[in-house]
Amino acid sequence: MVASDAQLDFFSLSWVWDILHPNWEMLCDDAGNYLGPVPVASKFGFSYRLQPFFIRALNFASNSEESMNEILEFLSSSARYLHLNFSTPQNASFYGQGHYQLLDLNPTLEEIRNGYSSNAKRMLKKIPVAYRVEKIDSPSDFVSFFKKQKGEELSGFTDAVWKRLSDLLEATKKQGHLSIFAIKEHNEILAAGVFLSYKGTCFFLKGTATSEGKKNGAMYALLDQVISVIQATHETLDFVGSNNEAIAQFYRKFGATNKSYSILKRNNLPRILKLFKS
Repeated sequence: MVASDAQLDFFSLSWVWDILHPNWEMLCDDAGNYLGPVPVASKFGFSYRLQPFFIRALNFASNSEESMNEILEFLSSSARYLHLNFSTPQNASFYGQGHYQLLDLNPTLEEIRNGYSSNAKRMLKKIPVAYRVEKIDSPSDFVSFFKKQKGEELSGFTDAVWKRLSDLLEATKKQGHLSIFAIKEHNEILAAGVFLSYKGTCFFLKGTATSEGKKNGAMYALLDQVISVIQATHETLDFVGSNNEAIAQFYRKFGATNKSYSILKRNNLPRILKLFKS
């Protein structure tokens, strides 16, 4: 059903949810038709629904305004606390908006590169000649590199979260949807990123560079080379994030544009638990 519905993406697949949020439920309408997966958990006897790590927003097979209102009403009544993101236009029911960046790959590669910012073009001209792009076969090698470069900054990444990331990449590789690209100089990785491909969209899930790589534009080289590789076989490059304006600005340098998703927050916890939570 996910494969046949244009509105359901990679992050709607059941095996992805089994890895990233094992306690998920299948949401169906009154007729038993599949709508999409939703998270569920409980603590102190109270149920709650929180957006799982690595899944930006929930997608549903039916996202008409009437259908979404019914879905929101059901989810709000099925748990005491909610903090969920939805890939739907914002309406009065939602708390706010988040943003991510999307690059249209339908133009020619030359047209896409012409759309880069002047800063990106300038950085690409300065890339050291020794830099080369390579594919990395081992997900664990990427996770080790990513953890070494970013681990201290990602305070929310517990051991369990790191394991989920590793398990996701391993499973995605087995399913044939994973590509890991790296910029190397003299066999040393200076920048690396993981890309998930599904239904004509390439998702840039995670990536980073060393301090030397950042100084010499290794991430510019990485994304430019990945765009050149996937442009003929994909329709869009989804940068997945970011709400961080500095990162969002970096993605926009490649011609990506801002897109929005909706955020829902509902707190129906008893007062004593609200105080405990705060």
